[in-house]
Amino acid sequence: MIITTQRSHTAWTIDTILTALGWTGFFFLFTRGVVSILDSHFGAGMPVTDPLLPTLETLLIYAIVACANAVLVVLWGKYRKHFFTTLRRNRLPNGIDDAVLASHFHLSCHQLHEIQGSRVTIIYHSSDGDIDHLDTDQLRVRPAGNNEVYEAPARVA
Repeated sequence: MIITTQRSHTAWTIDTILTALGWTGFFFLFTRGVVSILDSHFGAGMPVTDPLLPTLETLLIYAIVACANAVLVVLWGKYRKHFFTTLRRNRLPNGIDDAVLASHFHLSCHQLHEIQGSRVTIIYHSSDGDIDHLDTDQLRVRPAGNNEVYEAPARVA
């Protein structure tokens, strides 16, 4: 797979059921359409291929477009994997450690580690753009920069 995400068993089950229902509906409608074409033109003195040719041409065009899209997506994934293996967007540039990052956002190091370790983080901003408070699955606190005890160092970048 090109894109992978974590899913619970419930989400996986719902996804599988909906996918199966979708494919079942597609095959039902497809076979119903083909059978109705065959029923309407059988025995009318017309060859079987005459009514099917426009339908088969349309299906062939759809199949070619779908294959071309699949090839493009796979080639794009291979290109990105080959040429950008050294690029790690989740890594910090050299010289920026957790203390610098925390001070930039007016957070304590403990709060930064809590944010990095949580699965869900909601960041609320004040009217001047600073972080007002944070909600994570582990804590609900105000950043250290909003406390009078915290002395903010000079802003980084």
